[in-house]
Amino acid sequence: MRKNKKKTDNFVYSFSDEKLNEFKHMPLRARLQWLEEANIFINKAIGFKKRAFFDERFKICASKK
Repeated sequence: MRKNKKKTDNFVYSFSDEKLNEFKHMPLRARLQWLEEANIFINKAIGFKKRAFFDERFKICASKK
């Protein structure tokens, strides 16, 4: 077995029922803003290459940079 074999475990974050209920009652515009801000934060914090490692939808973004 190769030592540098790429590990492809999925990354999952779970929210509490209270947090999900709070999000459910937010206005749609506030939910969208929250999601956009979270997306920007994640992209800045880990970058597209590492994000593509966990989520194949970002592979095209990682290859452009």
